Amino acid sequence: MKMKILTISVFSILLLSSMIFSNYKHGNRSVYINVNSIVNDSLTLITKDSVFNFLKKKNVIKDSMLTLDVDLNKIENELKNIDYLKMSNAFYGINSPLVIQISERNPVIEIKNKNFYLDNEGIIISKSKINSPNVIAFFGNLDSLNNKKIARLGNTIMSDDFFKNHFNYVFSDSLEIYIKPKLYDYIIEFGLLDNIESKLTNYKLFYAAKSESNSIKEAEKINLKFTKQVIVQKK
Repeated sequence: MKMKILTISVFSILLLSSMIFSNYKHGNRSVYINVNSIVNDSLTLITKDSVFNFLKKKNVIKDSMLTLDVDLNKIENELKNIDYLKMSNAFYGINSPLVIQISERNPVIEIKNKNFYLDNEGIIISKSKINSPNVIAFFGNLDSLNNKKIARLGNTIMSDDFFKNHFNYVFSDSLEIYIKPKLYDYIIEFGLLDNIESKLTNYKLFYAAKSESNSIKEAEKINLKFTKQVIVQKK
C-alpha cells in the first residue's frame, strides 16, 4: 500500500514538474507578429494594416515578443475601442503563432445629419475612410433613444431585395417616419417606429397587387400607420 502511494506521489511530482517546465519553455518562446496575424479577409470598413498599427500604437503588440509578455485579454480589450469591429478573439494557433480573429459590424442605415452609420444592433459606426457601404439613408432629427428602432427598420430594408431596390431613403419630420420610393412620386407614411415588419409586409403585398394599376401612379401618399390596412391618398 505504501509502495503504491509512493509511486503515485513520484508520478504526480514528475507530471507537475513537466507542466512547469513546459509552461516556462513556452513562455520564453519568441512569437513574431505581423499583419498576417490579423485574420479576416472580408473587411470593408477598415484594413488589417490599420488594426495592426492600432495595436502597435497601443503598445500591446510588437513585431517580436516573448509569449509570456503577450496579453491576449489586453489585445481584445483594446480592439473594443475600434467601432468598426464587433468581435475579436486572440489566441495561439498551431505551432504557437499569434492569431487575432476579428469581425466587423454590419452597417444598415446612414444617419445623414449626424454623419455616422448604425449597425443592425443600433450601435454607432463612424464613417469609413476606405469604403462607403451601400445602405439606406435617413434624413432628419433622430433621438438616440430610437437608434435601435431605426436600425431595425434599416436592417429589415437592407435584408430584403425588394425593399432594398425599391426604397430610396427614409426621413422624419421629428414626429413620424416617412419612406420615399425610387420610381414613384408618392410618399409612404410609415408613422411611428412600431410594427416595423408587419407594416413593410403590408406595403409589399399592396404593391404586388396594385403595381400594374393606376392607383399606384395616381397616389400622393400611401399610409401604413394602421397595421391591418393600407390607405391610399390620391393626388
